[in-house]
Amino acid sequence: MRLRYADLDPAAQYKVRVSYGQGRGKIRLVANEKTQIHDYVDKQSLPLVAEFTIPREATVTGTLTLEWTRPLGGGGAGGGNQVSEVWLIRETNK
Repeated sequence: MRLRYADLDPAAQYKVRVSYGQGRGKIRLVANEKTQIHDYVDKQSLPLVAEFTIPREATVTGTLTLEWTRPLGGGGAGGGNQVSEVWLIRETNK
């Protein structure tokens, strides 16, 4: 699964809140095809709602692509990602 965000503030700090459904296998989140947001987590221990900071270098261009993948060779019909919700949140200065 891939989501692309445009028109982001290049100077802002963002985080992503993700809700994963329970299922079989593992899932990983990567930004812009190179920056790992989180390594593979086992979905059998889910459901899970978690927040992760997006490194600023991933949004400095004003765009962000988030991609969820399973390990290669996992088989099945491709429904293994089971991402229920995604929130891209601009953090406010404290």
